[in-house]
Amino acid sequence: MRSPALHRRSTIEGEHRWPAAKPGDDCVDDVSLSAPADIAVVQEPHVAGAASWPPMRQAYYAAWALAAAQMCAQLNNGVMTLMVEPVKRDLQLSDLQMSYLLGFSVVLFYAVVGIPAARLVDRYNRKWLMIISIAVWSVATAACGLTVTFWQFFVARFGIGAGESIQGPLSYSLLADYFRPEKLPRGIAIYNVGLQAGTAMSLLLGAFLIHILAGLPTIEVPILGELRDWQLVFMMTGLVGLPIALLFTFLAEPARRGIRIAPFPGEKVRGATLSDVVRYLVRHWKLYLPMFLGLSFTSIHMTGVGAWNAAFFTRTYGWQPAQIGLFNGLVSLAFAAPALYAAVKINEYFSRRGHADANLRVMAIGITAAVPFTIAMPLMPSPWLALAMHGIGPALMLMVLPSLNTALQVMTPNEMRGQVTAIYLFVMLAAGFAIGPTLIAYLTQVVFADEAMLRYAMTTSAAIFFPAAATVYWLGIKAYRERILQMRAEGLPV
Repeated sequence: MRSPALHRRSTIEGEHRWPAAKPGDDCVDDVSLSAPADIAVVQEPHVAGAASWPPMRQAYYAAWALAAAQMCAQLNNGVMTLMVEPVKRDLQLSDLQMSYLLGFSVVLFYAVVGIPAARLVDRYNRKWLMIISIAVWSVATAACGLTVTFWQFFVARFGIGAGESIQGPLSYSLLADYFRPEKLPRGIAIYNVGLQAGTAMSLLLGAFLIHILAGLPTIEVPILGELRDWQLVFMMTGLVGLPIALLFTFLAEPARRGIRIAPFPGEKVRGATLSDVVRYLVRHWKLYLPMFLGLSFTSIHMTGVGAWNAAFFTRTYGWQPAQIGLFNGLVSLAFAAPALYAAVKINEYFSRRGHADANLRVMAIGITAAVPFTIAMPLMPSPWLALAMHGIGPALMLMVLPSLNTALQVMTPNEMRGQVTAIYLFVMLAAGFAIGPTLIAYLTQVVFADEAMLRYAMTTSAAIFFPAAATVYWLGIKAYRERILQMRAEGLPV
């Protein structure tokens, strides 16, 4: 077996030369930049392929198309949170059973489908992968409206996740190849507009559909039987993804760039295997663990709150689903754009001042500032104050997203980005969906032993996980700063 070496890739006007590694060559010996022992990594300096970056109009089109797809995915998931009480009532489910539909079904598809499918992102055309995934999750969402039992609903939710599982890794991989590193936070911020807009639109559209359909009698459909209002909502939202998929037919597949896995002379670039990726993450645990762990902590709380938010407003303040969706949606829309704009500007401010750790620094600041608002939200004496806290806390947390995902893409070899992002999302979602909704249900049903005590279960969750996340981010700054300074010294685009 040939022994790979770490060497630079020489690129001049599109001509790629792969010199054979030998003693005395310009090699990289620092273990912190090394890949697993059986693959080689090549570095592309700032000047390499600079003229080959896609035009910014293409980059922005890609970012907005990906934002639209993210919005569609969030629409599916957000409507589910509004339907908690009617689904629970009509299917005769307990809080714990409902938490499995909200959480465990999502984690299961990532374990079974998400990580293996992410290798496709690192090897094949990402545009067509996105089109297929949108079609899958749209059909599965509509199928939720045909379910009449817990297990049918569980299978349909699994189908939604199977389609959505590849969307995150694919999107970040594309953005990192469309935007230069210094502009990447902007692209990721646009993408995250879809996350927030989708969440808000799911609440607003869900509220609108609930209001419209609530007055209709039960509809009798041949073969399917009776269809209730919440079933019609799922069927209608499932159709939204079909026009979104058409946006990607106009998308160009960009060249892959950044840190690359090098082939041996005369060989094609090969994709990294899952074992390659795992060894790479283990070797660089000081860099990746704070990001994985910090967002996992916040995900546990935010996913739990998201799952039970409508039930919280109903049980605590007597609001109905349409009312909850309307006002929560408006609050999300009002805070999302300013928060993401501020995140990019603050990141660029620290970067201009020479902070190599700008990405991790912004993450730590955002989460720290969000702590008091997330703890206070469920304890507010009125629904309007609770809405205000629910807007400010997540808005401050939004400062994390552009910086975190920029850091993740910049540090990761291109042929690993899809799988690393999938593992990162799996860890985050496994923590969030597997623990968050069920933890709050457990605290409410077992610890406090009263459904009316849901607000104290949510506060307990916030008081545990948000301070823990802030601490982890602050502790990770030093290792991240050292890594970025090293990459700059090696001429890498960061």
